[in-house]
Amino acid sequence: MNVRPPRAGSLSRRLLLLLIGGVSLCWLLAGALTYHLASRQVDRLYDEDMIDFGEAALRLVDVADDHLTGQGRNDLIARSRKAIEDLPLVRRESALGYAIWYNGQQLFATSGLPRGVESLGSGYSDLDQDGVHWRVLQLSTRDQSTRIWIVENLHHRSHTLHLLLLSSLFPLLLALPLLALLVWLGVSSGLAPLRGLATQLHQRGARSLQPLALSRAPVEVHSLVNALNLLLERLGSAMEAERRLTSDAAHEIRTPLASLRTHAQVALRSSDPTVLAHGLRQVSQSVERITALMEQILLLARLDNEELHETFIRVDLGQLSEETIAELAPQAIAKNIELTLENQGGTVLGVPVWLGIMLGNLVGNALRYTPEGGQVEITLERHGQWVELWVRDSGPGVAASEQAAIFTRFYRSPGVSGSSGSGLGLPIVKRVVEIHQGRISLHPGLGGAGLGVRVELPSAP
Repeated sequence: MNVRPPRAGSLSRRLLLLLIGGVSLCWLLAGALTYHLASRQVDRLYDEDMIDFGEAALRLVDVADDHLTGQGRNDLIARSRKAIEDLPLVRRESALGYAIWYNGQQLFATSGLPRGVESLGSGYSDLDQDGVHWRVLQLSTRDQSTRIWIVENLHHRSHTLHLLLLSSLFPLLLALPLLALLVWLGVSSGLAPLRGLATQLHQRGARSLQPLALSRAPVEVHSLVNALNLLLERLGSAMEAERRLTSDAAHEIRTPLASLRTHAQVALRSSDPTVLAHGLRQVSQSVERITALMEQILLLARLDNEELHETFIRVDLGQLSEETIAELAPQAIAKNIELTLENQGGTVLGVPVWLGIMLGNLVGNALRYTPEGGQVEITLERHGQWVELWVRDSGPGVAASEQAAIFTRFYRSPGVSGSSGSGLGLPIVKRVVEIHQGRISLHPGLGGAGLGVRVELPSAP
């Protein structure tokens, strides 16, 4: 069952949602903060208004009391009420109520006062009665002869606060759609270079791997463009390596194919059983050479694949070396070469088949290029966190000028051009070492002559 990965979604849509959502959230937070500050400011102003009203009323009552004649208490009440009603204060009839007491008796009071207001102490108090919230302020003269209770229905404060907030926040609310449009235009304009970059990539051909120009990309996506350019460079290198491999493989296969065709034609034209048998043997050798070459090409192509699915396990290189020597012993015996192994043990994490191919190529190359009666020595040592594998021979060696080239695919030293090697052995060895996070280096061989190859692989824990 194929499972499709989740889609990443549109970048412009994500930016729009983040920006518009952020702006809306900021608007809500600003509205809440504005409501809080405006509520405190309105309460402060209204409380100060109550104080102003009460102090003015007390002063007027005192003035009326100082000018009191024999007309008596009724004249005081009339004068005080008339003076208080003439105060230049609004809200009194709609929101403010008051009660004035003089010498322990109620002088006068407005209608609709909450019950029990006269029992509240001096200063501000809050009173809830019959579902109505009241703000109460009690003031008195210094000699406590005159007291005034001022009450206000807080519903009027809330109404004023709501009108204030509506007048200040409603224009911002109307501006939100315009702001969303500006955000959309800004995001679209800001992402235009990315769309141009995508169009530029879409219009390219399969083999158009030139790097993208940084001058046409915003600074914020330079890292992305650089990564794309590196990817294009790796793709170009991979395609070039594939092209060279195909070209070199075709060139290498052409020689054994020509030999195969020649020997087959000779065998077909001859009636001599000896010639026929010789031709068939040559055909068989050519087929074996082509088969070995194709196997190495396929193996190298598999090793070049970046997605390797093989499982790494613990591998005893000593045992693997013994198996390799056992397989190649006939070649050593045929050339009278002394093939020895000094096994000090070493275990690594790797792919046994590939490590076996690595050992086979190293020892096989040493046997191939070592003259008859020579010597090939394999040493396995452990140094700290590394396992060292040495393959030394007493052959002609490799000139210093050629040491960097022998890891090139299909390269063969001019001095041994008649050898049957394909030129892929050491490149395969190097690739196997790289896959196993190891190192490979060239050194002098036995007795200071020949070639010595050292492979270092991380030791298994």
